Amino acid sequence: MTPIPVRLSPSLVRTLIPPQRIGTYVLYSEDGHPTYVGRSDTDIRRRLLRHCSDRRADYFTYDVHHSAASAYMVECALFHLLTPDASNRIHPARPEGHPIPCTFCLPQQQAARRDRVYAAQEHVWPATTKD
Repeated sequence: MTPIPVRLSPSLVRTLIPPQRIGTYVLYSEDGHPTYVGRSDTDIRRRLLRHCSDRRADYFTYDVHHSAASAYMVECALFHLLTPDASNRIHPARPEGHPIPCTFCLPQQQAARRDRVYAAQEHVWPATTKD
């Protein structure tokens, strides 16, 4: 990932990012707060150029990946790290054709299941009677 946010402008996006590359990115406001975490499984350059026309961000960082699966894992990490600061409200979607679970969600899901099982074991259930 680019270590320092770069001004989000069409000329810089075209200069820095080769076309047709898979990648992840983070958009930032003028004051440096992350506003959005994103990914492109086909062309990160084209995706960032669309963000330039939206004018909802001032800076960006990016990373190019060798596969959509790799990009997905990094996007998930960034999503979990930067939410709720970023405006993303929906968890990143899995790449098409890849049944890869989010490794950052799995521990949370396992903890929730474990807590629920413990609570059920400690709960005294009322006796049921048949009439």
